[in-house]
Amino acid sequence: MIDEGTREALEAIHAARAALTSLERTLVAHARRRGATWSELGEPLRLSKQGVRRRHLAIDPIVSRRAFPFEDFYAEMDAFIRGGRGSAG
Repeated sequence: MIDEGTREALEAIHAARAALTSLERTLVAHARRRGATWSELGEPLRLSKQGVRRRHLAIDPIVSRRAFPFEDFYAEMDAFIRGGRGSAG
């Protein structure tokens, strides 16, 4: 059995990990939309271009746009990254 403090700390780690994963996905999608290559993205993440591509291919806006036009979504994401609230806020 773990004590309450340890449980709370582990839950905080889980929440922080989820938040960082979400932020990484948002930033990678933003950078890809602006023309960043997988190699450029891999360097600060300490991943090979194959590693970063494998991790983020499912949310890659360049690949996604070939099948679905998500321009409104990307416009709102760009506004959020710039500090705005987008049209939903």
